[in-house]
Amino acid sequence: MEEPVVIGKDKFRISDDEIARRELRVVKVHDDVIQVQEEVHGIIALVGASSSVNIKKEELKSLIKVAREEFGWTDICE
Repeated sequence: MEEPVVIGKDKFRISDDEIARRELRVVKVHDDVIQVQEEVHGIIALVGASSSVNIKKEELKSLIKVAREEFGWTDICE
């Protein structure tokens, strides 16, 4: 597997004295499959947590179509 590409980083307040960090990454698993990884660190994740999903190329095309037509994301994949 290749090294992940970071496509998003942010922080959000979960209490007066605790800030959680979040990172979103994408990695190519196979020629027609990518994996989206979300990693969250903070009290809500205790030490840290991550989740991932494999997306086939055709599934991503469908996801983009839904995002455009159903959610109004007309600027996606410009």
